[in-house]
Amino acid sequence: MTMKTYDVSRMKHRCEFGVYGNGEMNPNTGAFVSQFVPQFSLWFGEYSQTINQQITLTGDNMTDTKMIVVRHNEQVNQQQLVKIGDTLYRVNNVAGDDEINSFDVITLVRYQKHG
Repeated sequence: MTMKTYDVSRMKHRCEFGVYGNGEMNPNTGAFVSQFVPQFSLWFGEYSQTINQQITLTGDNMTDTKMIVVRHNEQVNQQQLVKIGDTLYRVNNVAGDDEINSFDVITLVRYQKHG
């Protein structure tokens, strides 16, 4: 699923890409608190799918899945998390296109902390 055309004016939301790692030290315990650590941010637009695409895409609960469009960016990969507002997602899939002025469709799944 590559995209040559996407209305750039729809890319009016900001998201942060990063990883889950050691953040601030808890002053009470002296232990580092695991938290989202941002690495870079990008403008993105919503990507809407048909119901058929949603069902085909994953057997998962679609309420936990979101698709966004960003300008092609080599830094985006499936080891990352994405923060949109106060919600964390993990990158499930990047449908990339490395041509000039192309876009990537990124499938996100709501991130659940384990442990």
